[in-house]
Amino acid sequence: MRRSGRARAAARRPGPRAPAPAPVPSGSPVLFLLRSSDWEARQEATALALTAAALGDRVQLALFGTALRAWVEERFDEGAPPGAERVGSLARMLAEGRSDLGVELVACETAIRAAGLDPERCRPKLDAVRGLPEIWHRAGGGRVIAF
Repeated sequence: MRRSGRARAAARRPGPRAPAPAPVPSGSPVLFLLRSSDWEARQEATALALTAAALGDRVQLALFGTALRAWVEERFDEGAPPGAERVGSLARMLAEGRSDLGVELVACETAIRAAGLDPERCRPKLDAVRGLPEIWHRAGGGRVIAF
Protein backbone atom coordinates (compact mmCIF):
# COMPACT_ATOMS: atom_id res chain seq x y z
CA MET A 1 0.00 0.00 0.00
CA ARG A 2 1.42 3.35 -1.03
CA ARG A 3 1.08 6.41 1.14
CA SER A 4 0.23 9.81 -0.25
CA GLY A 5 2.85 12.54 -0.09
CA ARG A 6 0.99 14.11 2.83
CA ALA A 7 0.94 10.81 4.78
CA ARG A 8 4.68 10.28 4.18
CA ALA A 9 5.45 13.81 5.42
CA ALA A 10 3.30 13.29 8.51
CA ALA A 11 5.06 10.00 9.26
CA ARG A 12 8.45 11.76 9.13
CA ARG A 13 7.37 14.59 11.42
CA PRO A 14 8.18 13.97 15.05
CA GLY A 15 5.10 13.69 17.19
CA PRO A 16 4.56 15.44 20.48
CA ARG A 17 7.08 14.32 23.06
CA ALA A 18 6.66 14.12 26.77
CA PRO A 19 8.88 16.60 28.55
CA ALA A 20 12.07 15.07 29.91
CA PRO A 21 12.15 14.77 33.69
CA ALA A 22 13.96 17.65 35.29
CA PRO A 23 17.37 16.65 36.57
CA VAL A 24 17.75 16.63 40.33
CA PRO A 25 20.20 19.40 41.15
CA SER A 26 23.42 18.37 42.80
CA GLY A 27 23.51 19.26 46.44
CA SER A 28 19.83 18.59 47.00
CA PRO A 29 18.84 17.17 50.38
CA VAL A 30 18.13 13.48 50.80
CA LEU A 31 16.65 12.03 53.98
CA PHE A 32 16.99 8.31 54.57
CA LEU A 33 14.73 6.91 57.31
CA LEU A 34 16.08 3.60 58.60
CA ARG A 35 14.21 1.57 61.19
CA SER A 36 14.49 -1.99 59.91
CA SER A 37 16.19 -4.70 61.93
CA ASP A 38 17.09 -6.40 58.66
CA TRP A 39 20.79 -6.38 57.64
CA GLU A 40 19.85 -6.09 53.97
CA ALA A 41 17.88 -2.91 54.67
CA ARG A 42 20.81 -1.47 56.64
CA GLN A 43 23.16 -2.36 53.78
CA GLU A 44 20.91 -0.84 51.12
CA ALA A 45 20.33 2.36 53.11
CA THR A 46 24.07 2.67 53.77
CA ALA A 47 25.01 2.10 50.12
CA LEU A 48 22.40 4.55 48.82
CA ALA A 49 23.27 7.21 51.42
CA LEU A 50 26.97 7.00 50.55
CA THR A 51 26.22 7.07 46.83
CA ALA A 52 24.02 10.15 47.18
CA ALA A 53 26.66 11.90 49.28
CA ALA A 54 29.43 10.97 46.83
CA LEU A 55 27.36 12.55 44.06
CA GLY A 56 27.13 15.80 46.02
CA ASP A 57 23.76 15.49 47.76
CA ARG A 58 23.30 16.57 51.37
CA VAL A 59 22.46 13.36 53.20
CA GLN A 60 20.81 12.75 56.56
CA LEU A 61 20.46 9.14 57.67
CA ALA A 62 17.89 9.14 60.48
CA LEU A 63 17.85 6.03 62.64
CA PHE A 64 14.81 4.63 64.45
CA GLY A 65 13.91 1.50 66.42
CA THR A 66 16.05 -1.57 65.99
CA ALA A 67 18.40 0.12 63.51
CA LEU A 68 19.06 2.85 66.09
CA ARG A 69 19.66 0.28 68.84
CA ALA A 70 21.99 -1.70 66.57
CA TRP A 71 24.04 1.44 65.84
CA VAL A 72 24.27 2.66 69.43
CA GLU A 73 25.05 -0.83 70.75
CA GLU A 74 27.70 -1.32 68.02
CA ARG A 75 25.80 -4.22 66.42
CA PHE A 76 25.14 -2.55 63.05
CA ASP A 77 26.98 -5.29 61.15
CA GLU A 78 25.17 -8.18 62.85
CA GLY A 79 22.84 -10.40 60.86
CA ALA A 80 24.83 -10.30 57.64
CA PRO A 81 24.11 -13.24 55.33
CA PRO A 82 26.84 -15.63 54.18
CA GLY A 83 29.08 -13.92 51.64
CA ALA A 84 28.46 -10.41 53.01
CA GLU A 85 32.09 -10.15 54.05
CA ARG A 86 32.71 -9.13 50.42
CA VAL A 87 30.62 -6.02 51.10
CA GLY A 88 32.62 -5.02 54.17
CA SER A 89 31.59 -3.48 57.46
CA LEU A 90 28.52 -1.25 57.23
CA ALA A 91 29.60 0.57 60.40
CA ARG A 92 33.03 1.31 58.92
CA MET A 93 31.47 2.46 55.62
CA LEU A 94 29.17 4.84 57.50
CA ALA A 95 32.03 6.15 59.62
CA GLU A 96 34.00 6.91 56.46
CA GLY A 97 30.94 8.47 54.80
CA ARG A 98 30.42 10.68 57.82
CA SER A 99 34.02 11.89 57.88
CA ASP A 100 34.76 12.01 54.13
CA LEU A 101 31.40 12.75 52.49
CA GLY A 102 29.47 14.68 55.14
CA VAL A 103 26.76 12.06 55.71
CA GLU A 104 24.89 13.05 58.86
CA LEU A 105 23.79 10.24 61.16
CA VAL A 106 20.90 11.57 63.24
CA ALA A 107 18.09 10.46 65.50
CA CYS A 108 15.08 12.11 67.07
CA GLU A 109 14.99 12.21 70.87
CA THR A 110 11.52 10.68 70.92
CA ALA A 111 12.76 7.79 68.75
CA ILE A 112 15.71 7.32 71.09
CA ARG A 113 13.41 7.08 74.09
CA ALA A 114 10.96 4.83 72.21
CA ALA A 115 13.88 2.48 71.45
CA GLY A 116 14.53 2.23 75.20
CA LEU A 117 17.81 4.15 74.98
CA ASP A 118 19.24 7.04 76.97
CA PRO A 119 19.59 10.18 74.79
CA GLU A 120 22.80 11.20 76.57
CA ARG A 121 24.37 7.81 75.84
CA CYS A 122 23.38 8.13 72.17
CA ARG A 123 24.64 11.67 71.52
CA PRO A 124 28.35 10.75 71.17
CA LYS A 125 27.50 8.05 68.61
CA LEU A 126 25.43 10.36 66.38
CA ASP A 127 26.15 13.58 64.51
CA ALA A 128 23.02 15.13 65.98
CA VAL A 129 19.96 14.48 68.08
CA ARG A 130 17.22 16.56 66.51
CA GLY A 131 13.52 16.91 66.83
CA LEU A 132 11.56 15.21 64.08
CA PRO A 133 10.34 18.59 62.75
CA GLU A 134 13.95 19.73 62.37
CA ILE A 135 14.96 16.49 60.63
CA TRP A 136 12.03 16.92 58.26
CA HIS A 137 12.73 20.63 57.70
CA ARG A 138 16.36 19.91 56.80
CA ALA A 139 15.09 17.57 54.09
CA GLY A 140 13.85 20.84 52.59
CA GLY A 141 11.65 19.48 49.82
CA GLY A 142 14.28 16.97 48.77
CA ARG A 143 13.91 13.23 48.52
CA VAL A 144 12.85 10.98 51.40
CA ILE A 145 13.58 7.26 51.27
CA ALA A 146 12.42 4.88 54.02
CA PHE A 147 13.73 1.45 54.96
